Amino acid sequence: MNKSYSEPPCQKIDDLDPARATTDRLIAMVHAHREGEIYPTPEQLLDNLPVVLRALCDHVLTGQATALDVAYRLASVLDAIENSPVGPASSTRQLH
Repeated sequence: MNKSYSEPPCQKIDDLDPARATTDRLIAMVHAHREGEIYPTPEQLLDNLPVVLRALCDHVLTGQATALDVAYRLASVLDAIENSPVGPASSTRQLH
């Protein structure tokens, strides 16, 4: 008997324990959610950065954003930068 199993669902931010959240875990989650997508070029990133940061600022100002929500959105920006087709001048990432 052949059983077919579906892929396990991607972890969602609501599934993440805030006490165990780290920047690297959030970036890994974002990266998994973007599987199969084409990352923007550095030029596209730079052009869109003001729009993305303004949207994040507006979201924070609504008072409805949690720290984990804001961190996830920032992790999304980091993932896009780190995985752009042509990386930043220094592609070596240092964790602090």
